Amino acid sequence: MGVIQDSLKEAMRVFPQGVTVVTASTPDGPRGITVSSFASISLIPPLVMVSLAKSSVLHDVFIGSKAFAVNFLADDQKSVSDRFAGRVEMKDRFQGMKYNSGETGSPLIDGVRAVIECSNWKVIEGGDHSMIIGEVVAAKTMGRKRPLVYYTQQYTTTEMPDYPAPPSDMVW
Repeated sequence: MGVIQDSLKEAMRVFPQGVTVVTASTPDGPRGITVSSFASISLIPPLVMVSLAKSSVLHDVFIGSKAFAVNFLADDQKSVSDRFAGRVEMKDRFQGMKYNSGETGSPLIDGVRAVIECSNWKVIEGGDHSMIIGEVVAAKTMGRKRPLVYYTQQYTTTEMPDYPAPPSDMVW
């Protein structure tokens, strides 16, 4: 890799990112992959984006899927993130995993902090990744666990402040 790519990777490591597992139902069974490149795009229409490497063995599965779910992992789900990041064979990723089918038929992993279900709206090519834009068809939060966060190449979480945030007119 070049100097700019290495510098970008180094800079991105100090940007805390939530950890998600993106899931879809396929004729070959449920599929899932850990994704940290996730963003909310629009409220009208409600759109979100996940970014997948073109080199991923699941790239074409998600590009061709009609629907997918974004499962926001809780701080006690590091092993779930590792499982779907490729530390477990693809065919075994859902083995022993508790999940339900959502409105779109996509797997919703038990114990997550929140889940967003989407229909595949548009795919945008971007270098060595594809950005899958999903139109949100359902979204809900579950429980009050802290989120799983990836920061400086390790898992962590957030801590809620003991005091309320200042009113928005005090922040400049």
